[in-house]
Amino acid sequence: MKPILKLAGLFVFGVTVLSLSACSTVQSQQVDEETFYLTEFYSEPVTGFDSWSLRRQAKESCPKGYVYLLRKAGKSSEFAKQHFECVGGKNCEYAMEWRIQCSDKPEEKFSLFGKS
Repeated sequence: MKPILKLAGLFVFGVTVLSLSACSTVQSQQVDEETFYLTEFYSEPVTGFDSWSLRRQAKESCPKGYVYLLRKAGKSSEFAKQHFECVGGKNCEYAMEWRIQCSDKPEEKFSLFGKS
């Protein structure tokens, strides 16, 4: 019985992730033949520099692989540290920015639990 529940949970999680990532708006700007500047906008505290939407766009831009030249979050004011600050009226909008260069590098494995 437990394997069925785990499988059902993974299926629901996968559908949720795909539906949320489909709503994302990643802006892509080609700098030169092999370099791309990707930007995604958020309205929440910064939790890291990884994004499924940015990964998807990077893979679409560089199907054979890519390397990171820059990964940063930008904002003109102080970043929120907790989610309750955003609910309390603090401006939590920021831009996640990646600069990537296409290369024949295999894709980095994604993990929900960080790098191991």
